[in-house]
Amino acid sequence: MRWRPSFTPVACLVGMAIVGCGAPSPAAQSPGHGVPVHELEVAQIGAAKRPATTTPVGTPLYARFATGTALGATGQALTASLGGVTYRGATGVWVGCEGTASTALFGLGGEFSTLTGVLGLQPHTPAALAVRVSVIVDGDTRLTRVLRRDTPPVTVSVPVGDARSVTVAALATEGECAPAPAPYGAIGAASLI
Repeated sequence: MRWRPSFTPVACLVGMAIVGCGAPSPAAQSPGHGVPVHELEVAQIGAAKRPATTTPVGTPLYARFATGTALGATGQALTASLGGVTYRGATGVWVGCEGTASTALFGLGGEFSTLTGVLGLQPHTPAALAVRVSVIVDGDTRLTRVLRRDTPPVTVSVPVGDARSVTVAALATEGECAPAPAPYGAIGAASLI
C-alpha cells in the first residue's frame, strides 16, 4: 500500500491554534456564552413562552386513573394541542355538557407531593363554550379555572402531599357542546412528582 498524507492532524493543529488549548474563550465567560446580549434576551423571552417539556416528567397523571363519570376518554392518555403546543402523553379532561360535571379520579396513595402540568382547551372546542375545571385533592378544591378555547393555557402546580386521591372535574358553564371524538380539555405534561 502506498502512504497517503492525511489532513486530519493539520486541521486539528489549526483548530487548536484558533480556539486555544482548553482555556475558556472570552465568549464562554460572557453571560450568553458568545451570544450578543440583545439576542440572549430575545431567546430567553421566546423560551419563556414555551413549556420546559411537553411530556410528563414524573409519573404521568393518566397512569393513576381509577374511575371516571364521563362516557368519553376522561383521565386517559392522549396527544393534545393547547395554546399551539402539542403535548404527547397529556391527560384528557372530558367536559360535562348536560349540567353535571364530568370527573376523573386518580389514586395517589400518598406517594406524591405535587401535580404539575398545563391546563387548557383544545382547538376543536366550540368557540362560545366556557368550561369550569376544578382540581380536588381528597375532597378539598385546590384549583378552579374557567377556560375558553382561545384563552392561554394555565400552568398547574397543585400540592398533593400525602393525598389519597385527586379528582379533575369539568363542567360547561356557557355555550353549547358539540359531538367530539376527543376531550375538549387536557392537562399537558400532567405529572405527579
